[in-house]
Order: sequence, then C-alpha cells, then structure tokens
Amino acid sequence: MILHIVRHGKTNQISASGQDYDRELLPRGIAQSRFLGDYLKLKESCQVYCSSSVRTKQTLHYMNESLLLPRVNYQDDLYLCSRDHLLGLLFQQDHNKDIIIIGHNYGISDLASYLLDEAVELRTGEYIAIEFECENWNKISRGLGTTFDRYRPRVAD
Repeated sequence: MILHIVRHGKTNQISASGQDYDRELLPRGIAQSRFLGDYLKLKESCQVYCSSSVRTKQTLHYMNESLLLPRVNYQDDLYLCSRDHLLGLLFQQDHNKDIIIIGHNYGISDLASYLLDEAVELRTGEYIAIEFECENWNKISRGLGTTFDRYRPRVAD
C-alpha cells in the first residue's frame, strides 16, 4: 500500500475575499501542479482525498490534466487539519488500495513525519509517497512507513 501526499502548489499570499481558504495558485503553483501530474504514475483505483480549499482543488485540477483520476473526495474537514485527523481518515479505510491526500501544512508534514519516524517538512508543490507492508490501512502506525518516492518540481518564478 502506498500513501501519496501532495502539498498544494505555490499560492498568492492573500485572496480577493481576504480569506485564507480562498487563496489561489500563482502561475508557479500551476506549473508545479502540472509537472506533478506529469511525474506521477498513479493507479486509477487510488482513493483520492482533497481539501476543499481553492488552492488544493486547483492543485488537483492541474495535476489531473495528466492523471485523469476518476473520482475525488473533496472534504471541508481536510482544510488545515491535524495529523491526528488525517490518521483518523486513514484508519477508517477498510481496503488496501493506494490513497492520495492533497492538503496543507502542517498536518500533512506531521503525518509524513509520524509515519516515517523522521522529520519531514513538505514545501509547496512537493510530493512524498510512503509505502507500507500492511494488509489494511487500519494497521499502519508510527515508523511503519518507508519513503517510496519524493519529488518537488523546480519551477522558475
């Protein structure tokens, strides 16, 4: 089983509404997302979970130009959520399909750090894949994952 974690692409510092939730990708973030989509070779049967914020939805949209992932679960509760919340989401899964989470720091970096038992800080537009030798998602725990892949597109400003 592989957990694919993506931090949203580079964003504007403010939004037209003034709300953090509504911040949009910069051209650099769009390019990062497209490069990620070209780079990733994901199975169509992956379960996809994406924060419902504007920047995470845009990141997935541009990644999906190449990936064509069929079904996405957009969730409000993934917006700026904690590691424990993300672990709860994973523990609820009763399958061994790969999972993709598109989200925000510090929750996703904390999740990767916990599962790998090493310090991980994902930058904007960065991807990490964590592999598990478990038969089900509710069997994962601290330090049971190994880094399968890690990538951050180099994009000029």
